[in-house]
Amino acid sequence: AFADAIGAAAAVTVMLDGNERYSIRYEYPGALKGLVIEAAADGAVRGFPLERHPMRGRFGEAVELYGTRDGRIAVTRSGVNGRILNSGQARAPLADPAADLAFFFCVSDQIETEIRTFPVWQGNPEAPLRQMAVLMLQALPGCDLEIFGRLRSALHCKRMTECRMALDPALAPEKHLTALLSELAQCADVADFDAARCVLSAAAPPRWQCRCSRQTMFRAMHVMGDKELEELFKERPNPVVECQFCRTRYMFRREDFFADAEGAQI
Repeated sequence: AFADAIGAAAAVTVMLDGNERYSIRYEYPGALKGLVIEAAADGAVRGFPLERHPMRGRFGEAVELYGTRDGRIAVTRSGVNGRILNSGQARAPLADPAADLAFFFCVSDQIETEIRTFPVWQGNPEAPLRQMAVLMLQALPGCDLEIFGRLRSALHCKRMTECRMALDPALAPEKHLTALLSELAQCADVADFDAARCVLSAAAPPRWQCRCSRQTMFRAMHVMGDKELEELFKERPNPVVECQFCRTRYMFRREDFFADAEGAQI
């Protein structure tokens, strides 16, 4: 679930400009609870699951990871200095982060969208994902929606998985995508398909990058106000704040927030 969410978020950054980023929050009624993902136009991604161990104590049980009711997805697009450009919410009815993100763009932005992830797993609990590829289809103005619907359905067939794995990843992105689209058209039984009529875009190579710092954590704590901070330091002289994305821990002292008796900031 987490790999799909990160991969899908990295793919949709092709719709961002400059220093923009998407902040995506999934909420599910099942054991997973949800996911928080951030992805920037330059390829920086980070995220965390709301429940880090949804299967803890439940091995051998039938667990509803996503739940039996619809979840929710909220997407915010922000620019420089975190200025919000637009935001929206929608149902997350498909119990699949990539599919639910595509559903969001369909209903919120009125852009027919489909997203398919192609994960390659390996037997290493510390690094279970060896490789991830993501293909996103969107219907641009003037697109034949009947043909788009057939391509959308064919994107999830077994033959597309086999084709994706057979292609040489060293191919240029344009050739790679063109080959995938041609195979997709055959799977969808679309005659006389012309890949040249498609607009091909490749997102920036994704990389894990957390934006936390001692300064950002200081500002987050300062929002509490002086009275609440004084109470906090009485209860815990050296409170530790942990970044939910990268698990880095920052310790603070009362002197970090309050001046000494002579008025000097320590």
